[in-house]
Amino acid sequence: MRLFGTSGIRGEIDKLLTPELVTKIALAYATLLDNNGLVLIGNDERLPTRSIKHAIIAGLISGGIDIIDVGLVPTPALLHTLKEIKADGAIMITGSHTPPHITGILFFMNDTGELTPELEKKIENMVSEGSFKRVPWNNVGSLETFDQAVDIYIDHVKSCISCSLSGEKIVVDCCNGPQSLALPLLIKEIGGEPISIYETIDPYHSERDPYPRPDNLGQLSHKVAEEGALLGIAVDGDGDRALFSDEKGNILWGDITGVIFAQNELARKGKGVIICPINTSRIVEYIAKRFPCKIVYTRVGPPAIINAIRERRKEVVFAFEETGKYIWPENVLYGDPAYALLKIINIVKQNGPLSAISSSLPRYSLIKISKPIAWEFRELLIKTIFHKVKERFPNANLVTIDGIKVILEDGSWILFRPSGTEPVFRIYVESEHEDKAIKLLKEAESLFEESYHALRRE
Repeated sequence: MRLFGTSGIRGEIDKLLTPELVTKIALAYATLLDNNGLVLIGNDERLPTRSIKHAIIAGLISGGIDIIDVGLVPTPALLHTLKEIKADGAIMITGSHTPPHITGILFFMNDTGELTPELEKKIENMVSEGSFKRVPWNNVGSLETFDQAVDIYIDHVKSCISCSLSGEKIVVDCCNGPQSLALPLLIKEIGGEPISIYETIDPYHSERDPYPRPDNLGQLSHKVAEEGALLGIAVDGDGDRALFSDEKGNILWGDITGVIFAQNELARKGKGVIICPINTSRIVEYIAKRFPCKIVYTRVGPPAIINAIRERRKEVVFAFEETGKYIWPENVLYGDPAYALLKIINIVKQNGPLSAISSSLPRYSLIKISKPIAWEFRELLIKTIFHKVKERFPNANLVTIDGIKVILEDGSWILFRPSGTEPVFRIYVESEHEDKAIKLLKEAESLFEESYHALRRE
């Protein structure tokens, strides 16, 4: 039984993630911990979260696990609390950046990173075989609540990065989620003036799509320019992704910001390893020309990135993905917008406006689209596309770390990959010139449609 996708387990509460199944998953996680230990639980604001959370609690307690429920928090707040309390693991119930009817479960190890693929497979096997263990009545776990996770989060971030503002404005798009409890307060505590938008907790995400992208951050862009703010930040539903706006209101994709962060770390440390997924812009190669560093590419998603960090812990100085997750190994092993915000403020203070910093980087035309597909066609579709790609682009370099990346002779590329969290197929194209990128996108869409229609006719 396959349960885990790109990051955790996600689905609809009345379909994949039923309370009955979730209780078994929680029991399997408890068994993984030898039916003993302390686990933290946090959650987002979504309606399906309520049922899922109680099912997880039931499974963990019957599996002998003691629970500390930290309540409604951003995902990184849960992880900072995990470090502080030194628990054995943590679970976040969240739909993250997906539509509001979707919920999900993220499982973390005591190092604050997600489970390894091997441990995910063990959970899937236990659920499929029913081989998880319950404990006797006198060994069941306990449950207590804890309401200081956000305070710990803010204190940890401030203690790690010395940063101060002198009344400068920072616009925060809270995405109607739990970062509204943390980011505005953090900005106040370092002497800034937070200007919050979409700060009301809303389980329906009726004001803004929970997936932050340049095309849905118009309000942030407008507010930054209108207020004369130093910069702006927008997060996703559970507050682990962040996109930034420069002082002119230009929204930066995570690739651009990731390279800015990577440059800063390499300038401080002299050398190191940068980790990013296969769908990252070629802009990351610019770093390798300026610093003695190695770029390591992974599959898409935090688990793959985190495992690469674990394998090279002493060498890695920074990791990121283009969706806006920025990871510093000395912090938590996950995306952390509060930590990233203090980092970017310091970079701007030391080097000048964010617009000038970003404009100094090379520019490529990168286009990203998603195509809806029936979930059952995912694996067959990628195989079909692979054969068509070899025919259509005989001289291209094909990389199959995750999906199929077609690298052309001029460095332009196309990436085809099924989403690990939603029933969609991602298509990315990048070229040095916009007209070439548009042309490649049309070719890629045509190839996708041919492949998908051929499968559906069979």
